[in-house]
Amino acid sequence: MNKQITLGDILTDREILLAAKLLKAKEIAEQIIKPNIERINKKLGQENDPMYLGYLVEYAVSRRIQ
Repeated sequence: MNKQITLGDILTDREILLAAKLLKAKEIAEQIIKPNIERINKKLGQENDPMYLGYLVEYAVSRRIQ
């Protein structure tokens, strides 16, 4: 079964606001995901690729802004 998650499940409110300003997956991965990957992996219960999560966050924040 796939578990549905939200940005709030893996990022803080401050990180979500920063991601919305950055808007690019590479910047999101470098500035938000990589420095917090241990916390994010723990919350999600698995190892994650920072760039992949960067793309997911980019998509989510770009949809939220539209």
